[in-house]
Amino acid sequence: MTLFEDAAWPSAPKRPRRPSSAGRVTLFGIVLALAAAVTLGITFLPSFTALVGYSMSPALTQVADRIGFTEQGRALFVSTRPELLSDQAFSKACETTSSDSGGSTVGCFYGMEGTAGRIAVFQPADARLADQVAVAAAHEFLHAAYAALPAETFDPLNALLDARWAQVPADDPLQDQLTGSTGGSPDARPTEEFAYLGSQVGDLGPELESYYAPYFTDRQAVVALEAADRALWSGLDSEYLAKSDALSAAQQAYADSAAQIDADRAQLAADRTAYDENAAQYNALSPEQRARSYTADDAQEPYGDYLARTLADFGTRDADLTARSAQLAADDVSLTALEAEVQRLYDDYDSLVLASTPQA
Repeated sequence: MTLFEDAAWPSAPKRPRRPSSAGRVTLFGIVLALAAAVTLGITFLPSFTALVGYSMSPALTQVADRIGFTEQGRALFVSTRPELLSDQAFSKACETTSSDSGGSTVGCFYGMEGTAGRIAVFQPADARLADQVAVAAAHEFLHAAYAALPAETFDPLNALLDARWAQVPADDPLQDQLTGSTGGSPDARPTEEFAYLGSQVGDLGPELESYYAPYFTDRQAVVALEAADRALWSGLDSEYLAKSDALSAAQQAYADSAAQIDADRAQLAADRTAYDENAAQYNALSPEQRARSYTADDAQEPYGDYLARTLADFGTRDADLTARSAQLAADDVSLTALEAEVQRLYDDYDSLVLASTPQA
């Protein structure tokens, strides 16, 4: 089965901050009864008569084409009577699926209790999730491929799988994906390793690669589908965080500018009050006293000239405040637009998360 870890989403604030998609862990597995897990290697595939009346939908045919099956691989894929299902229909097909990971199932290989297995893949409404669909289908297909192998194949293959899996770093998300998919069952581990390595890991070595060669024309293209799906989410992350950071910087710059304008306007008002007081005192002097009045600084500027220059400066400062206030108003419009863009990106990501898993 294919699972996605669910993330808790808060209500969108004015400046929504979405956590990184690194926490969105993809898990895969199979739907098995206990007995089926033990006898997985001898599960029968459908006979030709079992396929009478079945044909892949055009959408599923496109998925198969994107995966790039060989003739043998495509025949095996068709033999599982795969289906693309949405919401309730998918949830019903995979209703026996359980996970302790808190994830949501988006693909399963089911109906294996003594009969042939079938593949069900969740079909999201958002076309951007096409790579997710292809990865889920390829992964579930590899469970069917593993089940169809001759019994004598399992021991040498499982040894290769374990050896390659041992090279996966402990902090690689694949480790958590495998744990979530197997649910701790050692019987499910070989088929999960086969599916994960085959669909997500590029370098397997020639001996292990030979087990996948009959099924894919280019297995690296399958791995690229998974990488493209991850790139979709990381790209949305990067775009949102870049815009969000730009918004944060713009909001701070706006607040700083507004505070400086307020401070400068208050200072201008205080300077006008002081000017009025000084001018009143100067005008109360006799002409002789005014002629002998100078500023107290080293320049000793005639006080009348000082008052005239100060009054003219008020006009310059007032014009500057008017221009800066107009710019602040324009910045406010831009800020509102940027806030709307950040909110749009947040809502788009949120809706894509919801679209990526069944909502039934």
